Amino acid sequence: MNRSRVVVVGGGISGLAAAHRLCELARQDRRRVEVTLLEAQDHLGGLIHTQTREGFLLEGGPDAFLSEKPWALELCRRIGLEDELIQTQQGVRRSFILHAGKLQPLPEGFYLMAPARREALWGCPFLSWMGKLRLACEPFIPRRSANGDESVASFVKRRFGREVLERIAQPMVGGIYTADLQKLSLRAALPRFHEMERRHGSVTRALRSGKGKPEVPEADKASGPRYGLFVAPRFGMTRLVEVLARRMLEVELKTNAPVEGIGRAGKGWVVRVKGGQTLQADAVCVALPAQAAGALLKEVAPAAAQELAGIRYESVATVNMAFRKEEFPVPPGGIGFVVPPREGKGVVGCTFSSVKFAQRAPEDSVLLRVFVGGAMAPEAAEQDVDSLQSQVRDFLHRMLGVRAAPRFAVVHRYPRSMPQYEVGHLERVERIEREMASHPGLALAGNACRGVGIPDCVHQAEQAAQRIYDAL
Repeated sequence: MNRSRVVVVGGGISGLAAAHRLCELARQDRRRVEVTLLEAQDHLGGLIHTQTREGFLLEGGPDAFLSEKPWALELCRRIGLEDELIQTQQGVRRSFILHAGKLQPLPEGFYLMAPARREALWGCPFLSWMGKLRLACEPFIPRRSANGDESVASFVKRRFGREVLERIAQPMVGGIYTADLQKLSLRAALPRFHEMERRHGSVTRALRSGKGKPEVPEADKASGPRYGLFVAPRFGMTRLVEVLARRMLEVELKTNAPVEGIGRAGKGWVVRVKGGQTLQADAVCVALPAQAAGALLKEVAPAAAQELAGIRYESVATVNMAFRKEEFPVPPGGIGFVVPPREGKGVVGCTFSSVKFAQRAPEDSVLLRVFVGGAMAPEAAEQDVDSLQSQVRDFLHRMLGVRAAPRFAVVHRYPRSMPQYEVGHLERVERIEREMASHPGLALAGNACRGVGIPDCVHQAEQAAQRIYDAL
């Protein structure tokens, strides 16, 4: 029986999902496909990093994924992880926005920056009466006649007004993408909002008619992000990595194996690994950040490589801090809060991890996860560990009144980890995909092109695996 060999470059969730899908396809057809996965670091999982300490479960990178986008959830079902998934705790699915030094709740019925119900608008504590009136006028704002892309800031200011942009959209949407909304592409980052305006002429009108919101159970009364849709493995996100790796016994997993280049070898490919090793392959999947992927593709797909090199990334850091409950003047009453740039001084937001999911901390304790850096404060994430901890402690003191020193603090820094989907991003992606399509057996995966979340990464990886399998 003929056999095919595939090399997957990158051992983050995208590379693992691509390798796993290749194995599934080969098993279904009873074909012999040998898969080798090469990871430059000494561990698999990329940004996913879970650790336990003194009864606390700490997440450095992503702590959950959206079930609204089905691909990660479907993967968990196929690998036998579904029974371990838990939702955010009911009764605390509220989010806050820091405004004028105080945490203000986002009223029930807000979908990111838009009110799905009229009472949500008038009960909004961080908008002035003029800001509320401007937001109430959104159904009467004409839809944009131009068909091209625009920035999220332009869209929000045009439809909802400046206050909504500065006080809601920038902290909420900018926090998700660690982005500057003046540069963030509406079509790439918030396609649902683009479609609501295009099809219905008004975002709030579409939301109130039920034509714009995601499918959410009626019982979910969350505000802001749809917290009822967040799920995670009970014992942390690293479980997803562990179970994926365990399910791929036929895959050769190599860590500490950085790839230096990819070239042509007859009808196939050659992958050059640092140290002089070369691997011959019938197909290659590159599951790396954009600039690293571009560096490997310069020889075989120069136009795509140049486009990939143009995708900027920003750095972020997370700081997990553990406290005793009595050290909090006011116990956390929600999932977390986001911070407008002018109030945070580098702090983007904070998750009350011990509230968001059960069994993340001992009963007498509070676990926080603070996000620092991003496009609006890139220098903040580049501080040394002591400076990051000091900045976060000062912030918690000023904003939450927490005077006590934490039981411990753990810092994770992720340099150049968040791709910036700037205006025109989807056009760039289409140019990349056109050139890649001219090279059968060569595919891209990762968060650089069509979504930064885990479900998006899984989806793109499985699509890449299918293209490679079809080309073998």
